Amino acid sequence: MPQMRKIPLIGTIACGEPILAQENIDGEVDLPDHIHADFALHCKGDSMINARIFDGDIVYIRQQDDVDNGQIAAVLIGDEATLKRVYKYPGRLELRPENPTFPVLQYEGDQLAEIRIIGKAVAFTSAVR
Repeated sequence: MPQMRKIPLIGTIACGEPILAQENIDGEVDLPDHIHADFALHCKGDSMINARIFDGDIVYIRQQDDVDNGQIAAVLIGDEATLKRVYKYPGRLELRPENPTFPVLQYEGDQLAEIRIIGKAVAFTSAVR
C-alpha cells in the first residue's frame, strides 16, 4: 500500500454549466503521497466524460494560478467554478469541455478580469457506479 495523507474535500465543481462555487469543507479524502494535490472536489455534470471524468467522481486539484494550454483546470468565472481544458490565446481564453454536446466557453477583453484559474487537475477517482 502506498503512503497516504488526507486532503480537504471542498464542495462541488461543475462539469457542465458553471455552478456557484461553495468552498465548504465536506470532509477529507485519502490521497497517496505521490499525488501532489492540495484539495479535492466532487464533480457534477457530464461535460468532461471524454476525459473519463464523470458525474460523482472526485477530482484532485493542485492549487496554482496558471496551467499550460490543454491542461484540465478548476476555473472560477466570477463566483462560479467549472472544470474544463484551458486554452490561452492573445487577449482570449477558451474553456473547452470534453463532451461535444457542450459549447466551448470563450472569454476576451474585459471578461478576462472575471476569470481565475484555481488549480490544475492532477488526478481523479471514479464514483461507484
